[in-house]
Amino acid sequence: MTETPPPTAADQVAFLGQIERLLSEGQFVATYKYALLVAIADLSVQHGRDDGSELDLPIRVIAEQFIELYWRHSAPFGRDSVGDGSYGILIQNTGRQAAMIDIVEKLRSEHRTLTLARASTAWRGAVTRTTNLVDKMPLWRLQVLRNETLEFLYAKSPIPGSIRLKPGVTANFRRFHGMIIRMAQSEWLRFIQALPGNASLLGATSDLGQFLFGAERTGLIRMIEPLATIQNGRCLYCSKHIDTGEIDHFVPWSRYPRDLAHNLVLAHKQCNRQKSDLLAGEVHLDRWTRRNTDHDQTITEAGRRAGIPGDFPATASVAAWAYTHGAGLQTSVWLAGDHVEHLTDRWRGILLHG
Repeated sequence: MTETPPPTAADQVAFLGQIERLLSEGQFVATYKYALLVAIADLSVQHGRDDGSELDLPIRVIAEQFIELYWRHSAPFGRDSVGDGSYGILIQNTGRQAAMIDIVEKLRSEHRTLTLARASTAWRGAVTRTTNLVDKMPLWRLQVLRNETLEFLYAKSPIPGSIRLKPGVTANFRRFHGMIIRMAQSEWLRFIQALPGNASLLGATSDLGQFLFGAERTGLIRMIEPLATIQNGRCLYCSKHIDTGEIDHFVPWSRYPRDLAHNLVLAHKQCNRQKSDLLAGEVHLDRWTRRNTDHDQTITEAGRRAGIPGDFPATASVAAWAYTHGAGLQTSVWLAGDHVEHLTDRWRGILLHG
């Protein structure tokens, strides 16, 4: 099978320009298009390749991503910071509340966490309704501007119920994932802030961005005890005993802003701060991979109880994408304290054979 050449530098620049046009020139009456862009970017990381190959994505898989993205958005938001105690579900449509919020809010009312919702009999019906919504509303409007259609992302796939990302699109989403996510989230945030129906819930010092797109702190706290047991009470990075630790995203949140149980590690506060947004060195990658391999089911179950998805193969794919990207940019990886180094090729063997 002949490998399709990856996008050229000119192709990459053109792709980013088209994404910018979608966000600035597209017509937005709800937040669905932002969610669709984020969902496709995330799925490109999870399932795509770095060459120029096409990628078929089932619309049901996109729908599952939609439910996950809107899960937090369907919780009550309040303006505690300005002291009047108002709470309510944020409006995400210029008219009546977005149907997506209604779908997810019903799931939330019946199931405490996303993982419990996934395991419920109600999940299939919610995904079916979301699939119909995605297919009817944003999927065939995302690439439509006011006076022009930019069919550069995807078209209908020969596989029923799927779309096909065009050559080079997956590679570009993987290459510029962080940038595209930040762009989409920024515009999503501005859209919500501009809706008059949200005025009573938003204040000048509102933490709206953290509420919509930040890490879910409650779930992370619930992971401390099981991870402490799995790691024998030791920091993943320095291997020293932990009296008071905190949860770190092994592949940094800034690079992949999604909570996955296998990506979470227990670390000393100092180690966490020193690592910051850097990828961890290969010695840490090896330890992380072995921990996940040895305790896969335990971590998955701990994530289920905490409401955080547990999927080691998907998390390993995200790690492989992050380290491939880092190696291509000659990114420094963190070892300890202020000590960093460049990646060797050892990380490939760790992720492939770990």
